[in-house]
Order: sequence, then C-alpha cells, then structure tokens
Amino acid sequence: MVALLCAVAPLTVACTAATGKPTARQTIEAETKATASTPSCAGGAFRWTSVHREWRLTEVSPVVEVRKSDGRVTFHPGLVRNIVPQVNVSDDRVSPHQVLAALAKHLKWWDVEELATPGEESAGRRRYPVKVDHLGHAGRFVQAEGVRVVDASFTVSCPGRDVYGSVTTWLGDTVAALACGVNPKTKKPWIQEAYRLTCGPLKP
Repeated sequence: MVALLCAVAPLTVACTAATGKPTARQTIEAETKATASTPSCAGGAFRWTSVHREWRLTEVSPVVEVRKSDGRVTFHPGLVRNIVPQVNVSDDRVSPHQVLAALAKHLKWWDVEELATPGEESAGRRRYPVKVDHLGHAGRFVQAEGVRVVDASFTVSCPGRDVYGSVTTWLGDTVAALACGVNPKTKKPWIQEAYRLTCGPLKP
C-alpha cells in the first residue's frame, strides 16, 4: 500500500505519494511550460513544391436504355471512388486549417471554405437521382459525376526548423451525360473512365 501525504490549504489541495513521484500538478505545470516555450508557427511562410489539380470520377450510373417516347428519365449514380481529404505535417505546430488557408491563397481564386477538410470525404456528399429529358432521343445513356481534386506538397518556414507536409483536398461538382456508342471526343480522363466503365472501350 502506498501512503499519501496531503496538505490542505485554502483553495488548493496537493497530494504526493510517499514513493517520491512528482505530483500531478507538477507534471501539468512542466508540460505547460514546455508547450509555452515551443515557438509558434502561425505566421510561417509556405513554399509549394508541387500542386496537381484534376477532375476525378466519383460516381457513375448504370446504362439506361431509353426509347424515343420515354421523356424524362431518372439515373441513379453509384459510387466509383471516394476522395479522402488529408493534411500531413512533420510538426503539429502547423494546423490543417493553416495549410488549407495557405493553399486557397496560393490557388488565388478559391476560398478556403470551398476546400474539403479532413473528415469531409467525397462519398459523404448528398447525391440525388439525376432526371434528364430524353424525349425523342433513343439509345443507351449514362450520367457521370466528379469532383476537382488537389494534391500538393509544401515546406513551411517555422522558428528553429522547416516543417514539411502534403495535402489532398477536393471541391466542386461536375456532371457529364454520355451516350454509349458515341465517342465523347474529349481528353478529360474522368469522362473517358466513366465511358469505359459503363459503355465499354472507346472507339475512334
């Protein structure tokens, strides 16, 4: 059994084990002093070593056979790919929000609120059935959806040492309507992928 020696004073209570181990208060104070002595990196300058932007396919519907008399047709896009936002840094003095704010500033025309934060997976977006008027247009049709993905790496100038990291985020939505048997004639990889997945190989 370990004996505790306690001294009670107005407004404070401190207990120390007879084993000579430091008190909980002493431990907390030491951790607080250590945190306070760590230089902040709130104003660190970012240098972006690479920034890659592209639209990626996230959902595509099954092929729907449409007759000329069908009118409005409903498509039900299903999940193809889940984009998971991530912020990785070599020093936790640089926060995810700081990284995303710096990235939005670097991209110039984007607001930080538009960028998905860790936890906002693209699969969590609210998706609805797509209704399209096909009256008079028969054939086999597909609806595809995508988001714009940004992958980047960076260096931050912090007091004492540089901090390195990478970020993956996404924003926006885009939709493409495809007719099987009709080459979409686009160089956009996400549309070509949607066509191949549903309609088969692209033909010249």
